[in-house]
Amino acid sequence: MSEDWEAFDPEPVIVDYLRDHPDFFTHHPELTENLCIPHPCRPAVSLLEYQNRLLREHCQRLRDKLVELIAIARDNDRLAERVQRLALGLLDARGGLDELLHGIKAILRDEFRADGVALCLAMPPTTGLSAVEEFLRPDVIWLFDDVFRAGRPQCGRLSPEQAAALFGDSAHLAASAALIPLGGDEWRGMLAVGSGDPRRFHPGMGTLFLERIGELITQTLQARLLAGGWRRLSDPPSLRGR
Repeated sequence: MSEDWEAFDPEPVIVDYLRDHPDFFTHHPELTENLCIPHPCRPAVSLLEYQNRLLREHCQRLRDKLVELIAIARDNDRLAERVQRLALGLLDARGGLDELLHGIKAILRDEFRADGVALCLAMPPTTGLSAVEEFLRPDVIWLFDDVFRAGRPQCGRLSPEQAAALFGDSAHLAASAALIPLGGDEWRGMLAVGSGDPRRFHPGMGTLFLERIGELITQTLQARLLAGGWRRLSDPPSLRGR
């Protein structure tokens, strides 16, 4: 009998009891005065102190997360305002296609604090858009087939060849860039927003607002091209001649 008692381990019983009675120390607070919990960073501490520290650490993590979420919300609110101003600017745009394209670059540079903005178009050879020849860059568009295959904006660092093709002598200002595909089945375009900060545009960032910008500019250019007499190559000659 004594041997069985010596072999008996009461620890599992105690653990089960405390698990089933979490208010045990509430009814016996005097026991907590001598109860110690080992901690890797400090000598043994009382259970109450240990619990308080855990609660403080948990509250700090929650507070840090809340601050982070508030900062993200404020950034998104500012971005939404800028996208709205871009939309209003596009609606209010006057003049020809050349003025519109230069206006888009100016709005993006001013509203989004871009260090560099490039807008390149690849149009069918029969468009006759001589007034915007500086924007007709099919040689640049083919460098970004992966962006068009993805069908959505891409962010990150550019290769030296891509940066030079897009920004020319200002390529050094494009330590990171956002690439926004434009157009549809009939034509293609590429909007590139460059930053001297290599961390501003990174592959893991969200692209929702960039997608909205791409949609706004695509629809505006599409409407202006059609209003200016441009027709798809697939249109019948009778339509193109009107």
